[in-house]
Amino acid sequence: MDTLHTLSFRLNSILYVAFLGFAWQLWQRMPERYPAHFSLGGEVNRWAEGPGEWVLLVAVCSIVFGQLHLFQRFVVVDPDTQLLNVPHKKAFLKLPRERRIPVIRRANRMLGILNTATLALFALIMTMVFLAATYPGSLAVTLANGGLVLVIVLLVVAPIAEALAMGRMIRRKLEEEGIPLTDST
Repeated sequence: MDTLHTLSFRLNSILYVAFLGFAWQLWQRMPERYPAHFSLGGEVNRWAEGPGEWVLLVAVCSIVFGQLHLFQRFVVVDPDTQLLNVPHKKAFLKLPRERRIPVIRRANRMLGILNTATLALFALIMTMVFLAATYPGSLAVTLANGGLVLVIVLLVVAPIAEALAMGRMIRRKLEEEGIPLTDST
């Protein structure tokens, strides 16, 4: 069984190229002066001119995306690695290799989902910047801000929920194999 979640990896590769095209298209339509910073309520509190802030936004997204994408492809694929911090790690590493593979695949899939959410987060930020620059005070800006807050909440809650579910999955596999859990794992 392959541990790379191929669907999310390929989808994210395509979405990243689409993100770059989206960023380029928005920049082509961006007014000379555009928002560079927002309050938590979505109010613009700093403006920018020129491509500097926009390029920085695309660069930060590219760095974050690239790191997660490479990590998903090359690190979270080896069920024998000791580099990953999984729940009950010491006991988990005692499981037979074939019993560890579904856990690593689940972690790999979750990393792919987080990377998709990261692209959505940056796309929403860019959309909000564009809308606030071209349609200040519109309902669209408020909706983009709401979407942004929702994605941020999901980026915080989803990994916690997945870590808890992965812990249950590992405990179940350990019980089935008769490997005891100790307090130090």
